[in-house]
Parts: sequence; structure tokens; C-alpha cells
Amino acid sequence: MRLKKWYAIQTYAGSELKVKEDLNDRVRRREWEKAVERFEVDGEETFFLVPVEEVITSRSRRGAMTEYRIPYEYDLVAKPNERTARGDILARKAPRHMEEAATVTEVETLQRVVIELSNRNEETHFIPMDKRVRRDIRVGEKIRNGVPLTTDSDEKYTVTNRGTIVVRDKVRRVTFTLPGGKEKKKIVLDKCAGKIRKDMALHEGDLYEEEDTITSRASGLLKVKEYKDKRVVTIQRIEKRRLFPGYVFCRLGLEDEQMMELIDSIKGAVRYVGSRFKPMPLEGREMKVIQRKAGLLAVPVATTSSSAAGGEPRVEVDFTVGEVVEIVEGPFADFTGEVKEIDKDAEEVTVMVKIFGRETPVRLGFEGIDKL
Repeated sequence: MRLKKWYAIQTYAGSELKVKEDLNDRVRRREWEKAVERFEVDGEETFFLVPVEEVITSRSRRGAMTEYRIPYEYDLVAKPNERTARGDILARKAPRHMEEAATVTEVETLQRVVIELSNRNEETHFIPMDKRVRRDIRVGEKIRNGVPLTTDSDEKYTVTNRGTIVVRDKVRRVTFTLPGGKEKKKIVLDKCAGKIRKDMALHEGDLYEEEDTITSRASGLLKVKEYKDKRVVTIQRIEKRRLFPGYVFCRLGLEDEQMMELIDSIKGAVRYVGSRFKPMPLEGREMKVIQRKAGLLAVPVATTSSSAAGGEPRVEVDFTVGEVVEIVEGPFADFTGEVKEIDKDAEEVTVMVKIFGRETPVRLGFEGIDKL
């Protein structure tokens, strides 16, 4: 058995996982386990690596941001900057009980349409059930000022300011009459109103609105922004992307003939990086990248100093697109590359590095690169 060395196996982009499974199967069937390095990735034992990186994106599969409008009457259950899964509860509105005895003197079921303006303020319309709301009034649709909400174009229910429709649901406007004759009106979600009806007598502590929850429709990283009358929760999707499309990596101690036998006749135009008939082991910086992704080497982290006030310092942009820089953090630390894109809002930069003869885009924070 030879000394184990790192090798890269080239295949078609998109075939990496299938090739990895075939190679794992061949190693086990030929009982070469002692001559091939074993790794554990996400709880799975494997002899071959297909390095991936997690990329956070604020866009859904359809291109629109996954946002949730959460009024302040709801308690935020999910924690900002933490992962959430589809179906998790984001916020909960506690059940509401009577603060004092009262009689229900009127219950009016209404159709509610809420339009969010560009400044995040809201315009709310309550439309009687005998009116038909237009079919194109849907959540997520943009709407212009002057557009009627009902099919009969009733001017009473016309959009005043242009914006985006964020709510279309049913509510009940309940009028409570207190023993002294004073009236109180409350808006109750129709789905949570239960058996509230006219002339119903309620005592102090009686339930008049059941609990309501808002659940996540996607998985990802949770971000929260605070506004005057609501929170806006955004779910940033986390995607796993192959760090090196078209490559599978391994650490082999096989003889030359065994190495060629290992990849012989595997579908996917499989070949070792190097000479067609003599695999070339990886060395230097390229090998370090694989070791870092496999958890065999520590990943360098750039250090930043705190501002005088103790908060996060703002990173200045002192480099330009096209400039060659050195990467100082992450798996590609010690590589140099050309700046392709600068995102000032996200304080991130995309650098093109060359590895295995191909240019690969690497996205980093500003603190992850240095001038040469």
C-alpha cells in the first residue's frame, strides 16, 4: 500500500454525486478500504468528497422575497438570525378574553384588504360581504392608486395610494355594549371568532377570540425588521451549492493499476486531473482547499477590530472591480484572484480564483480579502 495522497477526479458537472456513489461502491466491493481515506460528512461515511458550500439568498424559487407581515399584537416565537424550517411557528397571537362583562349587540362579517405603501405604512379597507372583491385583488400583487377593489367599482372602496396587497382575509367587527351603555368595537379574525353571535352575553374572562399562529412556508435564515405598526419577517433561503462543479476528491494509497481500475467504465467521462494515464496528486494551495472543506485543516478567519463605540465597524471599500487581491479567510485563503463584483449594501465581494485550470467565483465579506 502506498502513502496516501490527494487526487481530483473530473466528471460532468451535475454527475458528481452519482459518480461518488459508484466509487464508494467499488472501493467496498474490492475491499480497498485500508488504502482509501475514510471521511464522515453530515453523519455519512464516505471515501470520496464533493465539497459544498451554503449560500444564503433572500429570494424564493419564484424570484420574490419570502416575507411575513406580523402585527405587534403577535408575539415573535422564532428568533432572528437563526434557522427556521417550513412549518415552524414564527409568531403567535394569544387568545383574547373579556376584560369586563358585556353583551354582543352587533356582529358584522367583512372582507379585509390591506395595502402596504412604499414607506411601509398601510391602507386598510373593510368591505361588506354583499360586495364582490375583484378576482385580481391577490396577496403579493402590486396595485395603483385609483383602482376599485369591488366588481361594481364602488368609489367607497377605491385604492388611495399605490402599493402592494399584503392581506386579503375575513374579519368580524364585533360591537360590545357594556352595562352602562358604552359601546366598544373590536376587529376579530373570522377564523378565530368561534361562536360569537349577536345578543350573546359575555362575562369577565370569557373567551371571544381564539389563539392564532403564523407559520413559515419556507426554510432558511430568519431576519426581522421593525416598523411603526408591524414587524416584517424575511426567510432567506439557504442553498447548498457545489464548490467545485465537475470534481470529486479523494485520498488514495492505491497502486497505479488499481487507481485506473477504480474509475474504469464509470459513466460520466471520469478521469483523474493530470495526465490521462498517470494521475497527478494535488499539492500546495489546491490541496489545502480540499482539506479545509473536509474539516482536516482549520479555516482561517479574518479578524476585525471593534469601533471606539464598541459596535460593528463599517468596512470601507478601498478596492475596485478588476483589481487582483489576496483571500485571507475561508477555504480559499492564500489564493489570489480578480475582483469581479462589489456589493456595497451586503458588504460582500466576488473574487475569481483559478483552481484545477478553471476560474471559480468565491463570495466573501470585505474583511476576507487584502490588497496585494
